[in-house]
Amino acid sequence: MITKNQDKAPSTMRRLIPWLNLLIVLILLAIGFWYLSGKVSLLDIGMALRYAKPLPIAIGLGVILLTSLLKAWRWQFMFAAPQQKPPFSAAYWALMLGQYVNLIVPFLRLGEIARIYALNRQTKIPMATSIGTLVVEKVLDIFLLVLTIALLMPFIILPEFFGQPGPLLWLIPILSLLALIFFAFETETITRLVQKIAARLPDNWIQRPFRWMIFGLEGLAALRSGRTSLILVVLSAIIAVLSVLVPYVLFASFDFDLTLVQAALIHVVVTIAITPPSTPGKLGVFNGVVAIMLYSFGVSNDAAIISYSIIYYLVAIIPQITLGSLAAAKTDWQWQRTIEQQPST
Repeated sequence: MITKNQDKAPSTMRRLIPWLNLLIVLILLAIGFWYLSGKVSLLDIGMALRYAKPLPIAIGLGVILLTSLLKAWRWQFMFAAPQQKPPFSAAYWALMLGQYVNLIVPFLRLGEIARIYALNRQTKIPMATSIGTLVVEKVLDIFLLVLTIALLMPFIILPEFFGQPGPLLWLIPILSLLALIFFAFETETITRLVQKIAARLPDNWIQRPFRWMIFGLEGLAALRSGRTSLILVVLSAIIAVLSVLVPYVLFASFDFDLTLVQAALIHVVVTIAITPPSTPGKLGVFNGVVAIMLYSFGVSNDAAIISYSIIYYLVAIIPQITLGSLAAAKTDWQWQRTIEQQPST
């Protein structure tokens, strides 16, 4: 039997989560400023930020906003049944909410849950259906990331002990896409097989991953249409290109003589670095990776490197925080509801 005191403790912890994250951010900022003060003058950083050209920064913000719109549009196409295709506004605000939640509470990974929960609240689309679309989205993103790495390989000089990547690197994205298409067209057969396996398992807790697998397979239904598949791949490719353009246009703000290939390398390394749960807002991880990449490209001005990492971070993060806060208000999102949905989802 759960007592009132036992029930009250988790609620108190949920209310404290945002404040705990804010405290962690403030501590990280204090440590960061203390560390930077010993490496480069804060006055120099301020001067570099002051003389940064505003037009490339504005273009970078525009690219980020356009990317978020395309991601919401792409998500719409992942719902195969016309009666379950969400309105664009509902998909957009649910997507922004998911990014916002993952940003401020990264170690709980509640963003995807908040996202499908918000879409369900706005459209009554079953959460199981939305889970399937997320499988398609993640596979497409991974496919484009691996493809980007493969395209960059001829321009990268690797240490001798790494050897040559060979054709295997090209086969990985191609085989991944072919496997996705195969699962889409053989969903019923694979689903029946998974159900038979799950039915023989004694424990309901053990069966749960198999139910998630079935939800994911059902989400691949959109890929059975050649037209929809082509649209999804094209939109994913455009999103990948726009993601590379953001660090590239920001080079001009600090007069860095760097290429589109180097911008793509920054994007790939940053994406890989911030994917695992880390600090709130990816603070420190994002900036540190960007700074290391610029040093490796031969940029020697410490103040400019730090200023670029700050601007790039703000351009990428501020829209997520601003639009995510609006999304939380529009979708009537609350910490407690999302956390309560986690076990059932």
